Amino acid sequence: MTDILKNIDVHVRCEQCGDFHISAEVIADSQRLLAEGCPGSPYECPPQLFATLLEPSALASLERAWSALESTVRSPVRQVSAADSLRVAVYPNDKLNPRAICRWEDDGGHIPSTPRSAPC
Repeated sequence: MTDILKNIDVHVRCEQCGDFHISAEVIADSQRLLAEGCPGSPYECPPQLFATLLEPSALASLERAWSALESTVRSPVRQVSAADSLRVAVYPNDKLNPRAICRWEDDGGHIPSTPRSAPC
């Protein structure tokens, strides 16, 4: 049986400490820890932040749906698994800017002192 939450990555953007990835499993564990009563300070407890990243009911629904899907497999299916393509996320800011690219030409990243081509 596959733990679907291990295969779901959440990309978090933070202006102060930079971008990071966290698995949905860590978020669900953080939510369970806080529900049981975390003894740590809210200011020094990473689960306090992680638990707020995804809605607990949505994670529970995802786990139930995945479990139901796996329990209904028929022969000749051996296993249902999540592809690595789930981990690839596309963000508008990650797209290449054609105006920034055209000025480089094919110089290996060297910034010329004077432009060699007309601006885009």
